[in-house]
Amino acid sequence: MNTRAIHASSTTLRIPNYQHLLRSCSSPSSLLRIHGRLIVLGALSDDPTRTLLLNSYSSLHLPDAAVSVFNSSTNPSIILWNSIIRCLTRNGRHSHALRFYHDMLDRGVEPDRYTFTFALKACAGCLDFHCGALIHQEIDSRGLQGDVFISTGLVDMYAKSGAIDVACQVFDAMPEPDVVSWNAMIAGFAQSGKPRDALDVFRKMLFFNVAPNFVTFLNLFPAVGQLSAVHLCRAIHGYAVRGCLLRSVFNGLIDAYAKCGRPEIARRIFDGISDARDDVSWGTMISGYAYNGCFAEALELFDDLKGEDLKLNQVSVVSALSAAAEMEDLEKGVDIHACAVQKGMVFDVSVTTMLLTMYAKCGDLAKAKLIFEEMLDRDIVAWSAMISACAQMGRPEEAIFFFREMFRSGVTPNLVTVVSALPACAELAGLKLGKSIHCYALKSSISFNVSVGTALIAMYAQCGNFTSAHALFDRLPHKDIASWNALINGYAQSGDADNALRIFHSLQSTGQRPDRITMIGVLLACTILSALDVGQSAQGLVIKKGLEENLHVKNASIDMYAKCGDIFSAKFLFAKTNSSNDLISWNTIISGYMHNGCANDAISAFYQMRADNLKPNSVTLVSIIPATAYLAALRQGLALHSYVIRTGFEHDVSVGNSIIDMYSKCGQLDTARKVFDHMESRDTVSWNVMLAGYAIHGLGESAISFFSQMKEKCIQADAVSFISILSACRHGGLIAEGKKIFNSMKHEYNLEPNLEHYACVVDMLGRAGQLEEAWSLIQRMPMAPDAALWGALLGACRMHTNVWMAEIALDHLARLEPQNPGHYVVLSNIYAQAGRWTDARKIRAAIRSTGSSKTPGCSWVEINNTIHAFMVGDQSHPQYESIQKVWNELHDKMEKMGYLPDTSSVLHNVEEEEKEFFLYNHSERLAMSFAILNTEPGMTIQIVKNLRVCGDCHAVTKLVSKITGRKIIVRDANRFHHFENGSCSCRDYW
Repeated sequence: MNTRAIHASSTTLRIPNYQHLLRSCSSPSSLLRIHGRLIVLGALSDDPTRTLLLNSYSSLHLPDAAVSVFNSSTNPSIILWNSIIRCLTRNGRHSHALRFYHDMLDRGVEPDRYTFTFALKACAGCLDFHCGALIHQEIDSRGLQGDVFISTGLVDMYAKSGAIDVACQVFDAMPEPDVVSWNAMIAGFAQSGKPRDALDVFRKMLFFNVAPNFVTFLNLFPAVGQLSAVHLCRAIHGYAVRGCLLRSVFNGLIDAYAKCGRPEIARRIFDGISDARDDVSWGTMISGYAYNGCFAEALELFDDLKGEDLKLNQVSVVSALSAAAEMEDLEKGVDIHACAVQKGMVFDVSVTTMLLTMYAKCGDLAKAKLIFEEMLDRDIVAWSAMISACAQMGRPEEAIFFFREMFRSGVTPNLVTVVSALPACAELAGLKLGKSIHCYALKSSISFNVSVGTALIAMYAQCGNFTSAHALFDRLPHKDIASWNALINGYAQSGDADNALRIFHSLQSTGQRPDRITMIGVLLACTILSALDVGQSAQGLVIKKGLEENLHVKNASIDMYAKCGDIFSAKFLFAKTNSSNDLISWNTIISGYMHNGCANDAISAFYQMRADNLKPNSVTLVSIIPATAYLAALRQGLALHSYVIRTGFEHDVSVGNSIIDMYSKCGQLDTARKVFDHMESRDTVSWNVMLAGYAIHGLGESAISFFSQMKEKCIQADAVSFISILSACRHGGLIAEGKKIFNSMKHEYNLEPNLEHYACVVDMLGRAGQLEEAWSLIQRMPMAPDAALWGALLGACRMHTNVWMAEIALDHLARLEPQNPGHYVVLSNIYAQAGRWTDARKIRAAIRSTGSSKTPGCSWVEINNTIHAFMVGDQSHPQYESIQKVWNELHDKMEKMGYLPDTSSVLHNVEEEEKEFFLYNHSERLAMSFAILNTEPGMTIQIVKNLRVCGDCHAVTKLVSKITGRKIIVRDANRFHHFENGSCSCRDYW
């Protein structure tokens, strides 16, 4: 019997069965078994079967296996070539697909209409528009430009390249565009940032009696979202209902309402289609939440999705990763990563790209790099993501490194890469490199793409070259809202708030709708100007445009109110924010409290944030550590330092600088120096903070020695350094050294002294009684003196009872700060010191007539981790009687030591007994008595006062330190006083 013939016959009979199985196969394992059986049967010798097997691998998203099948053919047919190009394009391997296309041409295989259609999709997918233009030439040379499928592919490719005008030309040349062609044009205009043109195309489509299909609406919804036009969304919603297409466009509607800033409407639609929800619905809703800054809601919905009997799609995973990245929630990001691995999604380019972005934003750039290095097919999208990740992580040097490496790898940058690299140039102020990229964009014909043009405008603006930024802006053929935002935010971030608001007013005149980025820039400008009235108007516009629910906008509004001094509105807005899981909101309100001197509120907010299980980041710590410094709350500062060490933030330079400042302001200068010495890396700020510590403790010689070390270690002193060293000289009475250092600014450091430096020198000379020289310096200044400088001179006049110079200083202060009563109080005190009681009473009467009052004295002390505050004359404390008893006992002992009150500091024309009563009720005496009452004998007492300590209190504290045998540390508005055994560290010079 001829067994070979029988075997051949049975194989022939079985092949159709395998073809049926291939068409219905839905799992990779089953497909691999069929593939193996076909090899055993020798049934892969013909291209039709190979094509069927290749297409099966493609539908299961196994492009590598499909390539293996293709490579098994020695002479592939055009059908097989088309199949592999389409497979790779469908699976996101666009660059790979184009390599096969070029390989096909090199082998002399003649492309057909399908080849061109698939190749054009690949060009659009990897944004290789140069290749797309060459394919267009091939199409024209073969006379295929009238083919509706090819023309539609050309329209799509050119639209995605930003060359919408060319796309229009191709479309207009089509003899009979079908619904797919019309849809491509609508999508093209929407993708090019021309939503109104997209709507016009839709109207023309209806005019030519071309019936829209569900794809038409899906392409229209992004245009509506760009306009943030809820009324248009509702109109198209109604049209879809009338056309019985609603069930097909539910997901598009969810997306459109979300993009219009109405996630609550999107959620109602989502909840209303529970019977028809698929994985796309979930992904769209999660994406909508993420788009509107509702990151906690996005992650919560993603957790709900995991409990559904649905597969995870890339949109869900990418959106959830984006939310985790924005919240800097690394733990959640790792959980989503594990989920993606479990579902076999880590080979999807968009998922992998967002993974590396998430890790970068969560601070783990090393993990982001590892993911990038492990990518099998690092296409232009992956390179762009890595460049963008480095730029966003504040690693512009690494971003530029990857940009150059991409060139060396033979990958041609596209517009996305250019848009990703330009922010790195901006951060480095690398104008030269930015201009080089601009030249590349010009040569590549992508410079007039809206996204590239906007990125270039932003780069030039951030580099301070607003002339070039404006020139580019004026040349843009179409200015979308992002282009306007680049200028507005460029000015705002550079501190030029006036121009930011001017550009915003110009935007309003165009009729374009401001978006969340616009309003964030406008609110920042108001913050810079401390313009509460303008900020309130901006907030009104935010509400009018329906942007108030966006978390980023809310945070900008909270910051604006706080920085403009309206902490109550900031607190109210924060309370309305669903902020329990948003670290940025907490950081903003904590920073706002500190800006308004509400340190206790800042600390309370911090502990509430921790109670909500939110982990602080470096920004939180840099905001909250100064609160403990402000209050001199050493125990709380120690607790924060301990937390910093446990969580590894000690390696963060900014956090380390805050710790140094905290210890300095809590009177622990030696500990501050130890922290400084143990820092792994230091910047100029580190040196300045330590230098300021020496200054406020009055250690002039130590400050000068430290300043010399800066010079020896080649640390470039800046303007802040000189403010600190000059302050040290003025507190230490080091007049000659101070003059020498001041003169060195210009001659040795090429720094022009500013008003603060002049104020320091005037104060230094004034304290030393050299008022004439201080006056002479003011006369020689190259700029007009400000209120702080005249205030320094006025303070010196009070010390030395110089009435005529004080009157001159007050004359200037009255014009510069007419609403500040403190200056009038000082002059009144000077009159009283000089015995001119009539003049003193007139000044006091004038102050009362304006309704103004001087800032009352307040002192506080930390006992058992609790801050106890006392106002001048305060009798409200529960232990007041015991406090008075302690003070009376101390007073009796001081009188026996020869103490006589210095009533010259009580500048009222009243009896001596009354003056002594005023002195006894000064706030620091109450705080000191309370501390003695509530601490163990011999313990150091630390007091903070909001005003300068008066002469009599200074003398009293020296005596109390001797009587009690305690060290008493007092930090007043200007400096530290360390009292011990009857002496003060200031040597009575303050």
